[in-house]
Parts: sequence; structure tokens; C-alpha cells
Amino acid sequence: MTHPQLIQKESFTVPCADGVLLHGVLLIPQHPKAVVQFNNGTATKKEFYLSFLEYVAEHGFICCLWDYRGSGASAPVDMRNCDYTFSDYGLKDMPAMKQYLNHRFPELPFLLLGHSAGGQQVGFMHNLEGVKGMVCFAVSTGYAPHMPLGYRLKSNYFFYVFTPLSILFTGYISAKQFKIMEDLPKNVVLEWRNWCAHQDYFFHSKFAGNTLPAGSFKNYNFPIHLFWTVDDTISNEKNTHNYWKHIKSSRPIKMTRYTPKELGLKNLGHFGFFKKSRKNDIWAAAVGKLELFLSGATNSITHSAAT
Repeated sequence: MTHPQLIQKESFTVPCADGVLLHGVLLIPQHPKAVVQFNNGTATKKEFYLSFLEYVAEHGFICCLWDYRGSGASAPVDMRNCDYTFSDYGLKDMPAMKQYLNHRFPELPFLLLGHSAGGQQVGFMHNLEGVKGMVCFAVSTGYAPHMPLGYRLKSNYFFYVFTPLSILFTGYISAKQFKIMEDLPKNVVLEWRNWCAHQDYFFHSKFAGNTLPAGSFKNYNFPIHLFWTVDDTISNEKNTHNYWKHIKSSRPIKMTRYTPKELGLKNLGHFGFFKKSRKNDIWAAAVGKLELFLSGATNSITHSAAT
């Protein structure tokens, strides 16, 4: 049995190609064997994931935890005139972070971890060469009609009532004071709302190859493992299927489907993967997948995802 490694924390700043500065923290173990870029869920404080990534780092992986532009520590002082968009996360922010990590740790293998939007938008990255694998949680479309009625009403209220009113009175999405989520630039939420209006999300012909590049979603060259749960109101079975039917890789795409009952829980949901109580099951399983990808022990045949 290996003992957890001591972790050094280091704050850093990364400039994107358009000059926007991103802020984050590195968790560096004593004897690193690989570097992991973790991409957050939308409007989720990076600190929410800290305990999980400390666990990953204790197993020998340098972990990079950071905030997207317009959110958390990467938010501008004045959000009112901020013109950032949701797709900037995958088109500009994620590539800048990978470039920094590859330059900082050129000798180490590179892996991806992502939650929700942090896995959704990876295919927009222009610099995916050298990725050994990706482990992700709750990655799906966000089509409201496929959500339970109660959450569907909340989603519609947020997008079609709260959002326009907040933009009218503040110029941005002032959600933090109402404990909805972190504050966001208006164009991030407006683009997010447009994607969620279609069951195929940004893969819809209105966006893919039109307002957005087609990306690498159908020609990934690394293995992927998705963890999802049947009680997730957002990334439920239908929305999960509607996302992953668009994804192809030359390496295996596999999934672990959880039910709360098998974990002795009443609920797991969209965020429950990252609670400390999941250390001995979900966290251990995720590290196991990273280890597998690092070893290269996967088949090399073309795969499409299936739920």
C-alpha cells in the first residue's frame, strides 16, 4: 500500500491568446508521475473541487485547478462590460491552460479531468495532441425538456426570468448573492441558454460548423471514461445519451453508471461525486482510470460512446 504524498500548493496566472488572465492553483506532489488539467463545471467555485484534487495529487498527479474567464478569481473587477462567451472556455481558456502545463512540465504525461462543462467543451481545444486520456463526471447536454419537472421549472426561471432581469439591472448575471451559482458575464449565460434550447446542444446545425467550429469531438485520439448517476437532474440518461452520441475516439470510450442506492446514498446528483465521503469509491475509481490511461493499457480501435 502506497502512502499519500505530501502536496505543495502554488498559485499561478496564465495569459490566454487574447490577453485574458486566468488564475489557478497547482497541487504538486513530491514525486509526480503525470500532470492533470482539471476543468470545472460552469459557475462553480474551484475550491469546491479542492479536496478531490488533493486526493488525486496525493497519488502522484500534479493537479491544476483554475477559474474560467469571468468567473471566480479570473473574473474582472467590472462585470458589466464583460463580453466573454461560454464557448470561450473551450476555445481559449482550456487551450491556454494546457499550453502552460505542457511548457511548465514538458517531461510529464498529460491527462484531463472534467466536470460537466469542463468535459463538454474539451473538443473545442485546438491543442489536444499528447493527451493520454480523460476522466469526466456528469458530462451531457442541458436540454430542459429531458429534466424532471421541478428542475425544468427552475432552469426555465433562471434562463428566461432571472437572467434577463439581472442583465437589465446589473449588466451581468448577479447570481452569487442569491446563492444560485457564481456570478457570470451576460454573454456566457445567453450562449449557454441558446445551446440548452436544443436537445443536441452545441452539436445542433445552428451552432456546429456555423457559429462554432466543428471541433475534435468526432476524432479524439485518447481514451475516455465517464462517471454519471441516474439521479442527476441535469446529466440524466437522455441528456447523457444526447451528448455522447456525438463523440468518437480512436481509443475506448467507457462509462460507469451509478445509482445512489449502490453507494448507500439517498442521492448523488450533479455534484455529489466530489464529496469527501466518496473517497473510497468514486475518487478511488477515478484515480484508477487515470492510472490505467497513464499505463497505456487500452485497446486501439475506433469507439463511439454508448450509454
